Amino acid sequence: MLLLKCNHFFKLQSFKTLQCQYLLGKKISSIKYHVILLNLYRTYAEYVTSGILLDEQLNCSYTDISCFRAASYQQIAAAQKVVNTLLKSLKILLIFFEPWVPTIDNLIVHGQAVDTIKNVSFPLKPLIIGTLTEEAVLYIYEDWHKPVYSTQYTEITVATFNRRALKVLERFPPVGTRDQRLLLVSVGTHWMFACSTRVFARKAATYTYVFGYPLDFDGWDNLTLCNDYVCHGSKLSYVFESALVNFTDAGRQLTTNIVTSWTNFGKIHDPNQPVIPSLL
Repeated sequence: MLLLKCNHFFKLQSFKTLQCQYLLGKKISSIKYHVILLNLYRTYAEYVTSGILLDEQLNCSYTDISCFRAASYQQIAAAQKVVNTLLKSLKILLIFFEPWVPTIDNLIVHGQAVDTIKNVSFPLKPLIIGTLTEEAVLYIYEDWHKPVYSTQYTEITVATFNRRALKVLERFPPVGTRDQRLLLVSVGTHWMFACSTRVFARKAATYTYVFGYPLDFDGWDNLTLCNDYVCHGSKLSYVFESALVNFTDAGRQLTTNIVTSWTNFGKIHDPNQPVIPSLL
């Protein structure tokens, strides 16, 4: 199986991959497949922003590809870390958390899937879509190493949501005088993941999931801030059985359940029904 950050889809009895947005196009609306949808896209303006700021740190021109290729991966990683410290908006930080992802090119991809789906004029394919319970832990704690108190939390919310900030603050008000980073995790998880999941669930034949099981083995290396949390990507080890020898009995059972559900969906369109082998 080949994994792209975008999504997976089933065609016949095999796993294949395709860009999420292309799955919403009329040209392939007659093809029979089913979708497991994961991530969204970057706009051209967002890509340019991250690229130009990175150029400055590497002393490269934006169009000088040879300069980029001459830089070592250590130089590029160090440059990204510097740029990250200059930006304190959830939306902008999201750009640098996954800096190189598919872009809206107005040829194949004409917009965010979450926007396009509202206006489609043909039946959408069955899909599985879901979130983790603490998706934004890594986003928040990697970029705010010190406690975030009420005033700064409000400033971050305004910088991120602009004219919608008051509604966000009404829904997620600061909690007392303590560190507000866990509240930012909740805001980020709802905004970046749970909200788009609900949009798709309203428009398509959908199965949704919420994954809330932290890694039950030492799998985060230096990212100790994710220990005991369900950080973004936590489910992948269980989906692809990539650390099976390290799983506890509960983890082994979980990965079996996930693989069974996805297989059921690919074969009979229903993740909750068992696939019973034929006796003939």
